[in-house]
Amino acid sequence: MKIIRWLDEHLEEYILSGLLVVIAGVMMLQVIMRYAFNASLSWAEEASRYAFVWSALVSIGYSIKEGSILKVDTLVEAMPGWLRNLFTNAGNLIVTVFFGYLFIVSVPAVQKVMRTSQLSPALRIPMGWVYLAAIAGFLLATVRAAQKTGEDFIESVRKKGS
Repeated sequence: MKIIRWLDEHLEEYILSGLLVVIAGVMMLQVIMRYAFNASLSWAEEASRYAFVWSALVSIGYSIKEGSILKVDTLVEAMPGWLRNLFTNAGNLIVTVFFGYLFIVSVPAVQKVMRTSQLSPALRIPMGWVYLAAIAGFLLATVRAAQKTGEDFIESVRKKGS
């Protein structure tokens, strides 16, 4: 149970931190190789791009969890309490369904890419690993959106009861 709580609190942070270290390290190595040794690495740009793709998709769930997902809530904040709760809960539900749908449709798309056995040009890794970022990112976003929906719903019920 302790490990599940830790994963709930820190999973995206550690994944995103690791990917940032990979991007920075690979790009620094590329700069050093290019300017100090006059020899570029053929795989550096591709590795950084794939790490960036993974970080972009994983960060969706993290931004939902932290409440920093892009939204315009000026109108919602001006509404009376019950209407604000209704719009907040409806919006959360729409976000959950949207990312759930993206997760569901990403699975067959990624499976199709995996069946091709295509390799990336420079790194020679299966492209399915790169596309797996869609499944992981949309799954995390769906889970975080569902958590946010539940938390906000419980909070609105608690406020209503008070």
